[in-house]
Amino acid sequence: MSSSEFQLHSIDLMHMGIPGAIGVWAIEGPGGWVVIESGPESTWEALCGGLHEFHVSPEDVSALLLTHIHLDHAGGAWKFAELGVPMYVHHVGAPHLIDPTRLERSARRVYGNRYDQLWGPMRPCDSTLVHAVSDGDIVEAAGLRFEAIESLGHANHHHAWHLLGSGELFTGDAVGMRVPDTDWITVPMPPPEFDPTIWSATLDRLETGPWNRFHLTHGGTVAETKAHLEQLRTSMSEQVAWLMNSRDIEHRWDAYAELLHKSAKPYNVPESLFQAHASPARLDMNLAGVDRWAASR
Repeated sequence: MSSSEFQLHSIDLMHMGIPGAIGVWAIEGPGGWVVIESGPESTWEALCGGLHEFHVSPEDVSALLLTHIHLDHAGGAWKFAELGVPMYVHHVGAPHLIDPTRLERSARRVYGNRYDQLWGPMRPCDSTLVHAVSDGDIVEAAGLRFEAIESLGHANHHHAWHLLGSGELFTGDAVGMRVPDTDWITVPMPPPEFDPTIWSATLDRLETGPWNRFHLTHGGTVAETKAHLEQLRTSMSEQVAWLMNSRDIEHRWDAYAELLHKSAKPYNVPESLFQAHASPARLDMNLAGVDRWAASR
């Protein structure tokens, strides 16, 4: 295997038993393995099992790359840290991996007694293993080179990762979420950092970069990148406008759920998957995210 060659594998963590809910990317390079995203601690065993299928153990991973520190992406990072695996994360998010007290407290306030089942515990990561990364920084690991592409709007501590010398871009939540085996995109708009104006600028940047495939944390690989970005822009714009104009209507939550249900129908999304991926928690998150953004303007 030459330095320009790699093997890319996806691992479905089957979070809460839902196909495609959270995925991790494992990349075999000429000098070892790189993992992108840890998933939450609650899916650690599934991640280990997925790696073992490729005859690799978590402690053998050369580097963990994180797109951002939300628990579905980085809640299990400390498990890698316990094994001595170095990790690379946006400089704004790095302190919260070293001391996750505020991050966990905030999440527990949101998820209440469902927190432990959903995410599992968070523990501090050794500061010597947490490398703060800024836009354009290059990470070299396993004989591969990755460039951090700052991609804000969903969160203010978000990078996509470009595998240099290839068309592969690992996008986290920067290009939304997709229900597996469909082309229906859901738009995660969480408080307190969701900002559609900043996100739109991110999409402009991602549309013109030197990549031709998006690898989502939620929804697999997208080859039709321009069509995907167009749908994401339209969906986000329509949802934000609807939510901003609906704050005084009766049964707003139910009306929003129906709006999403109608948008999924042309994509033949099975009802069970729609309910799983457009869950009450997701709708609550988007309502709070847009309302908070609107109030801050």
